[in-house]
Amino acid sequence: MGASGTQTIDTGARLKALRELEKKHNVDAFVVPSEDQHSSEYLADCDARRSFISGFNGSAGCAVITQNEALMFTDGRYFLQAAQQMDRNWTLMKQGIPDVPTWQEYLSKNLKPKSRIGIDATLITAVDAKSLKDTLASKQSELVPLSVNLVDEIWGKDRPARPSNLVFPLEVTYAGVSFVDKIRTLRETLTEKKMSGMVVSMLDEVAWLFNLRGSDIAYNPVFFAYAIITHSEATLYVNGAQINDDVRKHLGDYVAVKDYEAIWDDLKQLAKSFEGKSDAQKVLLGTKTSLAIAHALGDNNVTLLRSPVAEAKALKNDTELEGFRQCHIRDGGALCRYFAWLEEQLNNGATLSESQAADKLEEFRSQLPLFKGLSFDTISSTGANAAIIHYSPDRVNSATIDKNQIYLCDSGAQFWDGTTDTTRTWHFGTPTVEEKRAFTRVLQGHIAIDTAVFPQGTSGYILDAFARRALWQDGLDYRHGTGHGVG
Repeated sequence: MGASGTQTIDTGARLKALRELEKKHNVDAFVVPSEDQHSSEYLADCDARRSFISGFNGSAGCAVITQNEALMFTDGRYFLQAAQQMDRNWTLMKQGIPDVPTWQEYLSKNLKPKSRIGIDATLITAVDAKSLKDTLASKQSELVPLSVNLVDEIWGKDRPARPSNLVFPLEVTYAGVSFVDKIRTLRETLTEKKMSGMVVSMLDEVAWLFNLRGSDIAYNPVFFAYAIITHSEATLYVNGAQINDDVRKHLGDYVAVKDYEAIWDDLKQLAKSFEGKSDAQKVLLGTKTSLAIAHALGDNNVTLLRSPVAEAKALKNDTELEGFRQCHIRDGGALCRYFAWLEEQLNNGATLSESQAADKLEEFRSQLPLFKGLSFDTISSTGANAAIIHYSPDRVNSATIDKNQIYLCDSGAQFWDGTTDTTRTWHFGTPTVEEKRAFTRVLQGHIAIDTAVFPQGTSGYILDAFARRALWQDGLDYRHGTGHGVG
């Protein structure tokens, strides 16, 4: 989530090597998305391909490399960070700014007709691939799904190994519903939709469905896995070294466990079962499922829909809701201790770096019951650093907290019973008139959202203007969302 420092790397040699590979594979451009093969927003180090090729390590963005250009498309949360982290080989494409195209628009409008655009088929969803193909068709250009990743070929032996940390069960005490009941409900949904089965590829959906947790991605309680659920079988594809007796006992005979990579052979076998059966029920794929999975099954054998697992996961049961309440109460206590400690230290003249302060907050949190770890790298930021929306202090060279400047702390934790994410803005000295006014306008936005009365079914984006209206009156705004889901 965070931007760790602002140093740049020289990407010239990497881009030169990638352009040679483009020639080898007969493509005019290569697209490097942020996500991994599970459409994860947050990544294991081995999947940070866009960061490796560009130097920019924010959680959102897409790189496009042609023979002459290297472009980074990212949103307003990362304008400052990307500009600081990328070298002169790169051009920053600020999404949301008038006349700045999306990466899809750029490929269709700026490349010559009949261009070939390469992409790793596991790193683009089947839905996005279809949309891009339709867009490119206007220029007779072509999306070329590749079975190899050109960045991986450059990275070579230096690419980190895929994590294989132990998986562990989440007890019904915290989940509220057994995984057997979750799978039963999913099968009922598949029956209603006339589907023969479903491939579950999102890591959080796999973890939720089986009441299992892991730590393969920093700060995220997930593990690398796929699942195939049919009306008669449930199969979990995961590295066997990550499964111990506790997990085997948890799953029992209800779930077959196969190797992580075995899913590709099983998808091909499943595709063969459709041969000669024009009336066979199709396999449901969520809209975040990769093009590679859709191709392995056969485009005519799948239906792309919003994942019923995602929908079920979003409907929190009473146990989960109570867990959220309790973990936020505990977490709030740690935050109060931390801010009181920080204020006292600064008033007593102590010299503290952003990183030292973040470590102290983690110490307070680690003392709480049911604490499992942080939910993201703590954004402890003083002065101008607070303007970098997903800033994270450098462990060695972080700034010293100045009591006469604004201090922003965005932090959270993972507990057995829930997840927290809380941001607070402080000034431990005397704020300027401008700072007071901006703070008050933000507070008015909070009050407007808190007191809004709206019909059932109202979407969040409709309420967004309530939060921004007071800021707009002063000609101010912010380049990120007003809220987001947690847990």
